[in-house]
Amino acid sequence: MTVRLALLWHMHQPYYEDLATGEHILPWVRLHAIKDYWGMVAMLEEFPDVHVTFNLVPSLVRQVQAFAEDRAKDRHLELGLKAAAALTPDETRWIVANGFHAPYGRMIAPYPRYAQLHAFWLERRVFAEDELRDLQVWHKLAWMDPDLLAADARLVALVKKDRGFTEDDKALLRSVELDVVARVIPAYRAASARGQIELSSS
Repeated sequence: MTVRLALLWHMHQPYYEDLATGEHILPWVRLHAIKDYWGMVAMLEEFPDVHVTFNLVPSLVRQVQAFAEDRAKDRHLELGLKAAAALTPDETRWIVANGFHAPYGRMIAPYPRYAQLHAFWLERRVFAEDELRDLQVWHKLAWMDPDLLAADARLVALVKKDRGFTEDDKALLRSVELDVVARVIPAYRAASARGQIELSSS
């Protein structure tokens, strides 16, 4: 018996940009771009006989393009890149309060330092400067596509380092982030051109 199965992935995000301030009020477009939006279509290269449909919402595509061109900002991004030593008390509290938005079992617990920082947060511990810097790195590093974390030498080195990150490490991670986000739209375009995916929009 032959089974015909249609797979349709609905890729969507609301439009997060505050048109008055230019700030994206939530980081989900950027974070899912470095993890899911690129990784899901890139994975298909390993399975050339698999054909799927991706529904790409225009508000998502527009925001991905803006982040890829380094035109979009969000508070997580801005404070994550700010030098840890220069963070104000309010910014420090915000980073600690918002630095663990990820599934604990899959994206925090596997990394010893990130899990330790999470425990400090649960204990309501005051974070030292080095702990803040490590949190700035881990909040983004844990969101990277798992295949990239295992294969990209820059990311492998950061995961292995685990703690004691520097401002240069943060800058390196930012360059990787921009590289990955810039791959998203071209990856879908390439997969469509080779006939492996169909694209729809709603």
